[in-house]
Amino acid sequence: MSTWMWIVGVWIVFAACVVLFIRGASPRTDAVDESRDEVAPAPNDRSRVNGV
Repeated sequence: MSTWMWIVGVWIVFAACVVLFIRGASPRTDAVDESRDEVAPAPNDRSRVNGV
């Protein structure tokens, strides 16, 4: 019984490492794109015209 516990334990640790490696190696789909945060000013917004 003790031998089977070691074998199962090693496989569980191996499986956990594989899952964590695959999750770490896969690209993030929920990453925020910083370039999209910039919003163009409205056409009638005169607050930034000529540095005023």
